[in-house]
Amino acid sequence: IRRQLASMATDIEVLRMLFYRNGWLIQEGLPTPYESALNKVLADETGQTLTALGMELLGLYGPLKEGSRWAKLHGYIQHLYQTTMGHTIAGGTSEVLRSTVATRGLGLPRESRGRS
Repeated sequence: IRRQLASMATDIEVLRMLFYRNGWLIQEGLPTPYESALNKVLADETGQTLTALGMELLGLYGPLKEGSRWAKLHGYIQHLYQTTMGHTIAGGTSEVLRSTVATRGLGLPRESRGRS
């Protein structure tokens, strides 16, 4: 658990720095061709990992919803766990955003969409 918490703290700090950088680029009027897509993918995945860890730490209490007399943290972790799954779809799917990072950020050619 200690390693997982340290890893999450590191991931959150990395995200914080990336968001500050993106905000600075926007404030300076500089282009952000892929930074926002990168930030969204990383934030969504970090949120999913964080809430999954929360569910694991709560054990059998994790899935209990708000209103259950046994729910820990008023069922908030369970609620977050469910909503973070939708974040990878809202605002562009992670797959599409990864493609944006690959083409605009890394200069890779577009993925062919032909039939296999």
